[in-house]
Amino acid sequence: MKLTKINYGSAVIFGIMSFFLYLAVGILQWSMRSTLMAQGVSVHALQTFVEAPIIGGVAGYLMILFGIVVYNFIARRYPISWNVKK
Repeated sequence: MKLTKINYGSAVIFGIMSFFLYLAVGILQWSMRSTLMAQGVSVHALQTFVEAPIIGGVAGYLMILFGIVVYNFIARRYPISWNVKK
């Protein structure tokens, strides 16, 4: 069996996972806002719940998409193959 191409649509799944990861980090940051404010770190709702998850999701999507493009480029020349016994 040869793996010579990865579907580009699979990068969307990683973008969605990155979005929810950064949203969870934002919720944690929002729950600790009083402690962070005491240390001089400002926490804004727009930044925590909108900007960070969207930018993180897009960045995660683009990084995986770049990885898939590089893999597909290399796999055309040097395909990964393995044998599966039945």
